[in-house]
Formats: sequence, structure tokens, C-alpha cells
Amino acid sequence: MIKVNRSAEPTELAGARARRGPIAQLHALVSSTHIGEYLTGYDVSPVKITLFADQRKKCAYCERRSDLSSSPVEHFRPKNGAWRNLPDEPRRASRAHYWWLTWTWENLFFACPRCNDQGHKANYFPLEPGSVELSEPAPPLSPSSFDTANERPLLLDPAVDDFLDHVRWVPGNTHLARKLWTWSPTHLTDRGRVTIKILKLEELADDFTSHLVDHVLPRIEEVEQHIKGRRTQQAARCWAKLLELLGPDKDFTAATWCALTHLVEMTWLAESKLPKPSRPR
Repeated sequence: MIKVNRSAEPTELAGARARRGPIAQLHALVSSTHIGEYLTGYDVSPVKITLFADQRKKCAYCERRSDLSSSPVEHFRPKNGAWRNLPDEPRRASRAHYWWLTWTWENLFFACPRCNDQGHKANYFPLEPGSVELSEPAPPLSPSSFDTANERPLLLDPAVDDFLDHVRWVPGNTHLARKLWTWSPTHLTDRGRVTIKILKLEELADDFTSHLVDHVLPRIEEVEQHIKGRRTQQAARCWAKLLELLGPDKDFTAATWCALTHLVEMTWLAESKLPKPSRPR
């Protein structure tokens, strides 16, 4: 998962909210069962293009490169019914939630088809124990209608939460050579556990391991060889190049940072006066 820093809200989204929100509310007052047909206009081209650029052309959830034309605009809080259960639990749906956030800029992400499908994010949106779900707003819609501060979701929000506070990628089979290590996500918090479960992050293990073996480990070994040979300047240049893999436009930055903390000896970084890898932001 990447940290999403959104730019200013596109005017087209604000216009869609002003036009379509009151119409949707009229139908919601009658019944929320068939309201889905009125929850449109949030994924207009300027919205999608802006999110695509803000997220450095990556899915907000899995951090893999996405294609603009085939990837959807995803709602963090589902627009047409929220599932309060986890994937292995009986379905508990709140039909009224969260239609009024359909056109809310803070609720939108650019997601890949995998993470957005029914087997992954879908409409899952469980809440922390004791959290009261947002109330459906009374007409007319106003700025306060879109305030979500009092609700505590269990799913991590890419624009609010630091993924690495909740989830880490850790190696297995560490008795083998480093290129044969297997990597999997493990939770540090309950919200991390829920996010791993809903997004099925363990499915990304093979992709990340291939990324590590092909792009990360060879550069680490190159730095190590320069350090052993006391080629300080060459080591510094190679290390700086390696740290570029933590840039916001690179793949798997959170997982790469985790791998570096396991693969790199911090003592030889200090001895060689090389900077520690900074957590991706």
C-alpha cells in the first residue's frame, strides 16, 4: 500500500456532487435498494487522470503499476452498501452506506482491477469494535454531511494511515541463500490484520519475491562487494542508486523497505557512513 497525497479536487467532481447528490438523496429517502443507478459521474476523465498522477500510476492498495484505461476509480467507503463482516464471516451488510460519499474527493482512489474486484476490496468496510457507523445525512446535503472523522474503520486508508505502522513484509526460509527466501505480509496491529485479509496481500508474495531477486538483491550484493574492497565512493554511489527503489514512483516501496531492513547489515552502513534507508512516505 502506498501513501496517497491528493492534489486539489477536480472541479468536475465538485460539480457532479452538486448536481447528482441531491437527486440521489431524494431516491435514498424512498429506498436505498435501487439507488446504485444514480451513483454515477464520479469517475469522469479529470478525476481519473488526477488520481492516476497523484498515485504515480500505481494501485493505491497493491502498489503495482496500473493501466489508466482499464483500472477503476475505487471508493474507500463503498458507495452502495457496506459489508461489516470479514471475508470468512457471514455477510452483514449496511445497505444505506455510503451513497452520499460517492462524489467525495477524500473517498476516491485509483485501484487496479484485482484489488477492486469482488474477491478483494469489493464492499468490505468493517469498523473497529465500539465505533458507531456514520448516520445517513438528512436533507439538504451540506459540508458536514461528508465528515467521516467520528467513524473508525478497520481497513487502512492509503491517504491517512502509514501502512508500515500496521503491516510488515517478513522473510521465511532464512536458513537458505537470500535469493531463496520467501516473503509474506504480517500484521503489527488489528487493522493491519484486517487489511491483509481483505486485500489478500499474501497473493502478492510471488510478485514481490521476483522484484526482490531481480532488482533489489543484486544491488545489495554490489554494495557489499564495494564495502569489502574498501571502495568507499563506489559503495556510496551504488547505495544511492539502490535507495532510488524507495521513491514514490517505484514498485513495492513498502515491501522493498522491509526487505532492506532484513537484508542489509546496519553496522556496515554506519561504518561506511552510508545513510539508513528512509521509510517510504
